Amino acid sequence: MKEQTIYSYKLLRRFRWGGLGLLFQLILLISGCLAASVYFSIPMPNLIVSTSILVILPILHFSLFRFYAYLAAQRTSITADTLFSAWWGAGTALPVTLAFFWKAEATVIIGSLLVSLGLFVWLPRTYGLALIIASLVLLLPRLLSLIASLSQPKHCRVKYELRSVAFLLTNL
Repeated sequence: MKEQTIYSYKLLRRFRWGGLGLLFQLILLISGCLAASVYFSIPMPNLIVSTSILVILPILHFSLFRFYAYLAAQRTSITADTLFSAWWGAGTALPVTLAFFWKAEATVIIGSLLVSLGLFVWLPRTYGLALIIASLVLLLPRLLSLIASLSQPKHCRVKYELRSVAFLLTNL
């Protein structure tokens, strides 16, 4: 029989993003569009139609996370459930180090903001504004989980789950 190493993990904290978080994001998206409509004198229906550009953001988050995981040689896993979570397909086969979590989330946050700002120049004004507003709103779970991770011990592990991110401590 082969020697096996079995790890047990102690849950330190679970950062959840469920129905209330999604409702909060929807309210922020609508109020952001309303504020941009008033500030830039753009008819609200035009700005609402422009939010159709929102569909590229999950693809962008997914691609940026996979790209960073590939560069870090981290094995990723994907399920249908994780594709529609607040982390848009971010998932690994095993819990990852806190350093990997910080770098991967920072890559997605900074990368998606830079891509959104870069596309703003080339898109019509309504689509550019809708993209930036939606980008800021969809980054909220990632940004808040990144802030929540700052209080965790540096040697803890992070597991991406369907509606949450769990911060774990191994017994070793």
